[in-house]
Amino acid sequence: MNWLLKTFFTLWPRGRAFLKKLFSKPKVVPGLLSLKREKIPLPFLEGANLPWLRYGGDFGVNAWSPDGGVGKAENRKALRRIFRELRERGTKTIRWFLLCDGRAGIRFTKAGTPIGPDPYLFTDIDAALEIAAECKMQIIFVLLDFLWFGTAALINGAQVRGRGNVISSAFKQRALRRRVLKPLLTRYGRSPAVLAWDIVNEPEWATRGCAGASEGALPYLAMRRFIRKTARLVHRCTGQLATVGLANAAGLPLVKETGLDFYQVHWYDRWDAAAPLDRPVAEWNLDRPLLLGEFPTRNSARLPEAIVDVSRQSGYCGALAWSVMGTDRSSGIDLDSGTSAG
Repeated sequence: MNWLLKTFFTLWPRGRAFLKKLFSKPKVVPGLLSLKREKIPLPFLEGANLPWLRYGGDFGVNAWSPDGGVGKAENRKALRRIFRELRERGTKTIRWFLLCDGRAGIRFTKAGTPIGPDPYLFTDIDAALEIAAECKMQIIFVLLDFLWFGTAALINGAQVRGRGNVISSAFKQRALRRRVLKPLLTRYGRSPAVLAWDIVNEPEWATRGCAGASEGALPYLAMRRFIRKTARLVHRCTGQLATVGLANAAGLPLVKETGLDFYQVHWYDRWDAAAPLDRPVAEWNLDRPLLLGEFPTRNSARLPEAIVDVSRQSGYCGALAWSVMGTDRSSGIDLDSGTSAG
């Protein structure tokens, strides 16, 4: 009996804390985002997505660019012009895809296990951060795109997509974190030009149990574990923030309580019925600030300026327009005129 009572009183505080966490509602954090390393609140974050100059070709080596991406002299010149024009418009933050679908930036074994960064990855990132610092801008780097989990294809002898087993295999995922992500985060973890690391873009399309998931999708809990472990690595190696860019607010349960510093959702007209832009952030019952990470600047029923105003009124901590250099139907940022095409 004594040992039973002793065990009960030893475990009760932990059990009580667990039950309190399970049944209590999280405290809603005010809308403003804070820099983790300085504990300084940031103003409403207005910026843009510069998703890529060339998808999967900005950072590192691939079949189309064997001598690297934005670190090349001609690409530096183009990038400097883009950043200067954005800064003149008042843009201070950009969101930029880094490793994309795995076609560049990482060396793999024949079996698909990550070996480490390729020879040009850091050179290209160095160039990007140098130009960002010159223009007094900050970058949210997107580590992986959901196309990482897509069906593999060979183009010009190079594999694109089809890297889902790097995350589903415990051994390969550990290799990715230790041999690629840890050196990357350690090298740039104190750079003032990096605001945050977006772990995976729109993971719902690559997660079983989420509407629209692809054929090579990860199990729901496996995606959550990957996000949690990567967020922990960001915090261990950097003084910067960790986030995940969700396709829309309906996906928030996938990332809640995974250790992120702020949540992030994307909004397009087609998602408004499932995740209305006008819905106050407080109603999502979150324990972190919420960023509007993408919104259309073309082919929308709302003007870009109106979307920013609504997001501010709804309690978002910022809004990033989609997109600079984009050719899709939702991209309407024209750098030459400094306006957004409607």
